[in-house]
Amino acid sequence: MNKNYIISSSITLLGIFFAFALFSFELKRYQTLPLIGTYVFLFILIWIWVKKYSSIGNIFFLGIICRLIFWNYIPNLSQDFYRFIWDGSIQLFGINPYHYTPNEIIDLVGFPNSQLLFEKMGNLSRNNFSNYPPISQCLFALAANFNSENIFTPILCIRSVYLVSEMIIFFVIKSLLEKLILSKEYLAWYFLNPLVIIEGYGNLHGECLMMCFTFISWLYCIKRQPILGGIFMAFAIGTKLLPLILVPFFFQYLGLKNFIVYGVFILIFGGIIFLPYWDENFFPNYLQTIQLWFSTFEFNGSIYNIIRAIGYKLKGYNIIKDIGKITPYLISVFVFVFSFIKSNREPKDIFKNMLFILSIYFFCLNNSPSLVHY
Repeated sequence: MNKNYIISSSITLLGIFFAFALFSFELKRYQTLPLIGTYVFLFILIWIWVKKYSSIGNIFFLGIICRLIFWNYIPNLSQDFYRFIWDGSIQLFGINPYHYTPNEIIDLVGFPNSQLLFEKMGNLSRNNFSNYPPISQCLFALAANFNSENIFTPILCIRSVYLVSEMIIFFVIKSLLEKLILSKEYLAWYFLNPLVIIEGYGNLHGECLMMCFTFISWLYCIKRQPILGGIFMAFAIGTKLLPLILVPFFFQYLGLKNFIVYGVFILIFGGIIFLPYWDENFFPNYLQTIQLWFSTFEFNGSIYNIIRAIGYKLKGYNIIKDIGKITPYLISVFVFVFSFIKSNREPKDIFKNMLFILSIYFFCLNNSPSLVHY
């Protein structure tokens, strides 16, 4: 290992650590240009590092170190975690988080930081029912056990679970890439991805845990083990609903018999996961919240603003609510075409088609409350 190699790799690493530290200690969500600039800087540095200096071991340890930079970080690019702790805390009082909006019960509950959580979660969250599925709710309840005068302790609880999840993801992706005979660089582009690290581990979005279950499910599906694939997919859907639209993509690869087994175990374990929270209020309240993703939430700002401008130009009003009514059906058509009509007989074809559908989903859907939701 020559001197120039050591110097150049060290400078690259220092630049990566410095940029992540900026996100952790300095940058605020309203600083748009510095945020974009730092993201671009990070992607360039990581691209250089992956091309020149990466190995499986280096990818793992660098990914862990970059995540640990956010260990003491209270998220400031997202306020979702306030709702996480709120949902968990009311569960400790025996209150179903799908029954009431925070506005309805703020005067009826008293737990550490309740007023702070209520104020900081934002008006959108205060006025709507929880949209986080049961596995996420269980994690929130676990974290709420550590809720005290110091709000940082439940954050550390969630972050610890996510760190373990990310470690598992690393080795599962490694196994997937070996099965698919693909380069280790693909592993780096997940495990070192600044958006994944900052928005997942840093800002505590639940996709860390969701992707852990999803990758495990995919690995078992690729091995044609539909029972275990179905069980872990149920856990993924029980964490975030997004993997639900990816279930049909394994139909051709697994074959009819195995796919039925896969689907049955998703239904069985999905039912078990949702059962503790299920009553007459669950479905209408949860459905109401899901509908907001397509018709009310305005997080996908660029596309939202374009559609809104067109609506005002042609109709004289904001047409998002009208478009939101047909968006789920549009996405369903695309899922059907790319699951059952397009070829999905090889794993690489499956993942390419999944990528296309997810791209359509995120472009069509009028939501993404942060810079990334996998």
